[in-house]
Amino acid sequence: MVQYSDIAKLAKVSTTTISHIINKTRYVSPETEQKVVDAMIKLNYGTGSSKKLENIVRTNTIGIVISSIKNPFYQDILEGVEEIAWKNDYNIFLCNTNYDIEKGKKLIGHLIKKRVDGIIIISSDAEKYVKKEFMDSKIPILLVDWKPVKLNLDSIFLDYSSGFLEAIEYLNSLGHKTFYFFSDTLKKSSVKKRVDDFIDCVSRYGLDYKILEGNNKINGGISSTVKMLEEKELPSVIFCSSELTAVGVIKVLAEKNINVPKDISIVMLDEPVLTEIINPPLCSIEVNRFEVGLVTAELLLNRINNPKIPKATKVIKSKFILRSSVAQARTSRSE
Repeated sequence: MVQYSDIAKLAKVSTTTISHIINKTRYVSPETEQKVVDAMIKLNYGTGSSKKLENIVRTNTIGIVISSIKNPFYQDILEGVEEIAWKNDYNIFLCNTNYDIEKGKKLIGHLIKKRVDGIIIISSDAEKYVKKEFMDSKIPILLVDWKPVKLNLDSIFLDYSSGFLEAIEYLNSLGHKTFYFFSDTLKKSSVKKRVDDFIDCVSRYGLDYKILEGNNKINGGISSTVKMLEEKELPSVIFCSSELTAVGVIKVLAEKNINVPKDISIVMLDEPVLTEIINPPLCSIEVNRFEVGLVTAELLLNRINNPKIPKATKVIKSKFILRSSVAQARTSRSE
């Protein structure tokens, strides 16, 4: 039988330290604890009682890395993750990168040093946060991204193509033939994926389209609308990359006495937050963000409890939600 002294000798620590780690009676640095755990595994400590070693290794904590704590999109996902974590007696370390990938990498490194049981990265560029050394740490990492990931990790893929197809099929049936897409910067891979999905869907129906690159803010919606109004003819439909973009669009159109949806229909991406304030309420292509959080947490906990199962990717499809910002195409109805 393996004794504390055997583990202490291999890990080069005292037997007292071994006792504190096993019985959780005093704080021991993550580096020292890792040495002890490695020694236990090497000596097959706990082979006759697998729960013994598992209880030492487990911290019942999950690290979550997000791009912005201010973004309602992440808040709703976090609520879903937190519900599952709470039910399974897990605590959460939340890390906000403020869209800084290098900061995110440092935060993930800190989470690994703290010996969290698993890490969730929620970002439109989630894959960029992962370094080889993070994958070598053996701590499960799960990515929530807006595009399929290439790394051999568990992932959640938010698929907007399904919602685009529903929306454009419906709009085509109303007689809409010309479309604009006011996008965020195309330097972001996730934005390019959404734009590509949009182009693929309108192309299926042979519809005319134009992409105007801007940002996800109100000023982006304003500048794109001003540029659009320089054209000889107005499009029939505007797709907006965000709710704030749509706010900027509606502001300019109202100033020019262009009515939504009588003159132009508007569809936005993601679930609206200001629907009670904006008139008319905006049609949207959205995913159920709370459901994303639930599925994410369940998949990570499954990985923590079953480390040898094959890596999995869960696809969350988007849906087109019809509201009052879409109407029959002007050319298709009596004036």
